[in-house]
Amino acid sequence: MPSKSSLLILCAVIFTDMLAFSLVIPSLPFVVTQYGGTGLTLGLLFTGYSLAQFIAAPILGRLSDRIGRRPLLLAALLGTTLSLIVCALADNIWVLIGARVLGGLFGGSISVAMATLSDLSEPDKRTRVMGMGGAAIGLAFTVGPSIGALAAPLGFSAICLIGAAIAAVNFIAAIWMLPHATRRPVVAAPDQKLTPGFWRLLVLTGLSMVVFVGMETTLGLLVYDRFAITASGLGWLLTLAGIASIIAQAGLVWRLSARFGDWSVAAGAAILIAVALATLPLTPFVVFLAGVCIVGAAQGALTNITASMASRLAPAGATGKYVGLNQAFSALGRVIGPVLAGALYDWGPQAGYLVLAVLSVAAAAVALLNRGLAERKTAPADGLPTAG
Repeated sequence: MPSKSSLLILCAVIFTDMLAFSLVIPSLPFVVTQYGGTGLTLGLLFTGYSLAQFIAAPILGRLSDRIGRRPLLLAALLGTTLSLIVCALADNIWVLIGARVLGGLFGGSISVAMATLSDLSEPDKRTRVMGMGGAAIGLAFTVGPSIGALAAPLGFSAICLIGAAIAAVNFIAAIWMLPHATRRPVVAAPDQKLTPGFWRLLVLTGLSMVVFVGMETTLGLLVYDRFAITASGLGWLLTLAGIASIIAQAGLVWRLSARFGDWSVAAGAAILIAVALATLPLTPFVVFLAGVCIVGAAQGALTNITASMASRLAPAGATGKYVGLNQAFSALGRVIGPVLAGALYDWGPQAGYLVLAVLSVAAAAVALLNRGLAERKTAPADGLPTAG
């Protein structure tokens, strides 16, 4: 297990990166309107961040294998601070989009932070330790919109500056607390062909994120159509889903994984999501509320397991590359999910959510194909599996 200070600062880095994304979400639609933008413009703001993260994550991960994790993590915190300051100073929509893209590029450093957690943990405790990193992501998506909503009367610029101040404080703390070296030396690995097992992991990561973000994107439409719930109620629903995700990643998933195995738990989580999504357009409100929390918790478990397995399937010296690729496919899911789910919802809520449920069943099937994969690997000197 990493030291408490190392774990704390690494989780803080992850939290800050995702806070930069989620903090401004409640205000972005109104800022876009103020600048004369359209729904497409708003979509560009969200897609630009995720697309930049998709591009940056594997590059930063691979670079961290070569030059070390610490310099990139410190640079990421400075970059996040800068992007939020530019957001605060933006006087037109294109500067704002550029600032969001910049934030996405540095947001790709989450893969570096997760790789560092992997470096500092023993293989048999990796799911538990990386679950803390996943919980930091869930916490950011719970706290960020809340802070953004509370600070909304101060104006969009003030919200961005609050986020920049948090990132700056985090940067100063990281200088003192971030580990100077990992438990294992970071040695660049020669290029190797990705194995079929790892490709299936990437498909699982991308599919599960498409499904979850698809629900997130259309949930507001669904709760309004079914229960006449507006933005405030939607915020509370998403907060509950975030809390469920935190609970799953921080304390539940590693216990289940230790008993049943990572891939079996991943498949079970995907099935739970499928059942919940298939019934959300039909169930009464109390069951609907439980379904949303189940999706949040199950997705939290999937996020944790895929990140952990990406590091465990990496050859020695390539943890950053493999975790970065996994993070990139997660970002790709966030690019595809909103567009796909929006089109499906226009087709019809019940049919649209049923398609998302089928995609989640497909994700479960992919997880089952990888069941037992880790146990069949030959462990090298540093305890990481090598083949796929």
